[in-house]
Amino acid sequence: MVRVLKPGICHLVGLLVLGPLALAQAPQRNTIQHIEIRGNRRIPEDTIRFYIQAHDGDAFDPARLELDLRALYKANFFETISIDERDGDTGKIVTFVVKEKPLIRSIEYPGAKSFTESNILDHFKQRKVGLTVDSQYDPAKIRMAERALKELLNLNGKPLGTVHTEIENIPPSSVRVRFVIDEGPKVRIGQIKFVGDKVFHDGELKDGLKLTKERGLMTIFKGTDKYHREKLEADIEMNLKQFYKEHGYIQVQIGEPLTRIFEGSRGFIPMFRKTKQQFYVEIPIDAGDQYRISGLKVVDSKLFKPEALERAFGLKKGDVANFKKIKDALEQIKKLYGNYGYINMSYLPEQNFDEQKKTMDLTFRIVEDRQFFVNQINFTGNTKTRDKVMRREFLLEEGKVFSSVLLDQSILRLNQLGFFERIEEKDYNAKPDDKTGTVDVGVKVKERSQQSIGLTGGVSGISGSFLGLNYTTNNFRGRGESFEFSVTGGTRTTDLIVSFTEPYLFDTRTSMGLSVFNQRYRFDTFSTFGFTSVVSGQPLELFTQRTTGSTLTLSRPLRYSFWRLGASYTYQRIGIGRIAAGFQSFALNQLIGFAPGGNPNAALKGIIRSEVTPMLSYNSTNHFFNPTRGSSLNLSVSVSGGILGGDFSMIRPSIEFRHFIPDKWLSHRRNTVGFRFLGQYIQAYGASTIPFFDRFFIGGETTIRGFDIRSISPMGISFTPHFDSAGNPEIDLNTGLPRIDKNLVPVGGDTLGIVNAEYRIPIAGPLSVAAFYDIGITRVSRPKSLGGFGASTLQLIGPTNSTVRGSTGAEIQFLLPVISAPFRLIFAFNPQVFDGFITLGTSPLHFREPRRDIKFTIGRSF
Repeated sequence: MVRVLKPGICHLVGLLVLGPLALAQAPQRNTIQHIEIRGNRRIPEDTIRFYIQAHDGDAFDPARLELDLRALYKANFFETISIDERDGDTGKIVTFVVKEKPLIRSIEYPGAKSFTESNILDHFKQRKVGLTVDSQYDPAKIRMAERALKELLNLNGKPLGTVHTEIENIPPSSVRVRFVIDEGPKVRIGQIKFVGDKVFHDGELKDGLKLTKERGLMTIFKGTDKYHREKLEADIEMNLKQFYKEHGYIQVQIGEPLTRIFEGSRGFIPMFRKTKQQFYVEIPIDAGDQYRISGLKVVDSKLFKPEALERAFGLKKGDVANFKKIKDALEQIKKLYGNYGYINMSYLPEQNFDEQKKTMDLTFRIVEDRQFFVNQINFTGNTKTRDKVMRREFLLEEGKVFSSVLLDQSILRLNQLGFFERIEEKDYNAKPDDKTGTVDVGVKVKERSQQSIGLTGGVSGISGSFLGLNYTTNNFRGRGESFEFSVTGGTRTTDLIVSFTEPYLFDTRTSMGLSVFNQRYRFDTFSTFGFTSVVSGQPLELFTQRTTGSTLTLSRPLRYSFWRLGASYTYQRIGIGRIAAGFQSFALNQLIGFAPGGNPNAALKGIIRSEVTPMLSYNSTNHFFNPTRGSSLNLSVSVSGGILGGDFSMIRPSIEFRHFIPDKWLSHRRNTVGFRFLGQYIQAYGASTIPFFDRFFIGGETTIRGFDIRSISPMGISFTPHFDSAGNPEIDLNTGLPRIDKNLVPVGGDTLGIVNAEYRIPIAGPLSVAAFYDIGITRVSRPKSLGGFGASTLQLIGPTNSTVRGSTGAEIQFLLPVISAPFRLIFAFNPQVFDGFITLGTSPLHFREPRRDIKFTIGRSF
């Protein structure tokens, strides 16, 4: 006699087993002679017997066999289960005949275009579907998978899409599962309508929704015009209701949104045409009455005066009850208490409503709890960096009052070192012990490479073709000291630099840096202004500057803040050589003032600069190499000459400001917006003039990217008379006038201003892209600062002194791990250029700066 149990017929077990078996047992002995298992292929017999409580020799009990049948079914191993019982010699022989559920050999998703298989598997994991290859086929999991795929279609703006499943048997006991997806048309939100007692205009309410928007230009990139019911409900709860509560409608009621799909009109712009089928969303609202504040008090505060805490709310009697202000003030108060160690501070709100006057009286009863102190500060992951190096950056101290603000600032200071991978919020914690009133702080770090030896080479705007060898360590022997040695040789530059920085000199908070350098830099001019070789078409060399010297820097933080005050002293010997013929008169006449006896040839061999630079800086950026938030400000005034000695006397103030903001509008803080402003001015004092090599020339990958290095400069015409050996003017036989050479020279500015903006997008690992816009100008603000030229005179060309240059474009950046600097491929378009005529001699010359440029370099923009 055979009885079968299939999924869904569990209630028939009594009829299939109890009745027939009971009738059959009378003539047989009431025992089980033997239990057999048949039909299992993959499931071991021992596993099956584990779920069967009946054993050989037990009394034959149909009710007990029914329980065993149910237990096997709940194990979810089998598609069907049946019991076969027959008479044996001494009792019943009971056979459990099973048919195993097939294994899933493959899962396919034909038709999926809006999402990848990886997206599907991630969503399955999130929804706990549990459907994988080599798992048992389970119709319940198939249905869960279908629902999850439908959710993905909705999330991607395809609510009309369908999913149906095809199961293909693969003998002997496997199946192939195919989820056939028909995505259908993309349906965006075409219209959002608010009905009822809504008080506000639809436009204001649409702005109140942050996650759900009608189709528009920005929503294409943000994806907020895709309809998803759960997202809309969350948007209403978190944002739309809060919008009403900000305006005093604290009892607002928002009903269930109604949706339907309608046929909408299409736009005219191909890329931004609305889809024909669109969602219409209708949201019913009952705003209720507007409430105002009749009173607001803070009580039971011992650490702070209640009046001071009340001022944090910014609300007075008669003001609209703004719950956002109330919430922000309470968070500010909690943070304030946390800064003094009261991390368990809480508050008990009391609200009294006057329904006739529509007012509310608020009382916040402060529960300060106890003050917490720092017990231990533990660091993990710093295998090379010494604890001492990390502890001195920590503003918290063991045994002192715990402060959540100081903890956040301490993590920021560790990130600014550049020794570790970025320390995120998940990498540190503060564990309070309520019994002892102490807090244990733990910080987990992952060290970056502390030292590198690298061979570099390539082409850049600044260095030309170059080859270099460098050794750098920013954490020498784990002590936090920096040491660098580099030698670079190129067509335009040669550098030999040795530098050392001790951030905590003699274990004090004073930082000391010393660098020694020997540099050669070839200053070229460019085809922008016609200075090219007729033979090669390459830029011509204006002059070569060789500089040897050293710089000593001392700085110290201002208390426990992000401000530093410091000063540096620089001593340099500057030599000038290989001056181009067209530039020679201008250069030599400027050098007269720097040489004993007015001999410019003596100045060519070496000019002494003795300079001191007081500095004030602020830095709250969150990372040394790649900041994503925070600001930095550098103020300095370089003073040379005078009582310091040297061959020229100048004052050079400078300001540089950088600011970084995570983009919360388009990328949910994944991307970064960066700004920089650089302003400089230089002025000579006493009898000195500004040397041409200290004047400002801009352009290049660190200033205005679409222009060649140092190609932006005011221009002038140099008029140089010729003299015979007796010192008399030479006469031009054709004109009868003194012979005068006219040369077009870049004179450089005494004032510069540059603004850079970037939108940085990380792609994967070390790869990122950035969109940029650069704008700047260098000009001669004081023409008299150009100095004397002996017998020569200089005429400044006005249009070249007032043209603002601008460049925009994109960069592809790849971070080079050896030098922790990016390789940058720059594509630039220049919307603002100099394009005009300059008269030199009898005919005008047309000068036009290039509109496009492609270049690559190594290093950061700012």
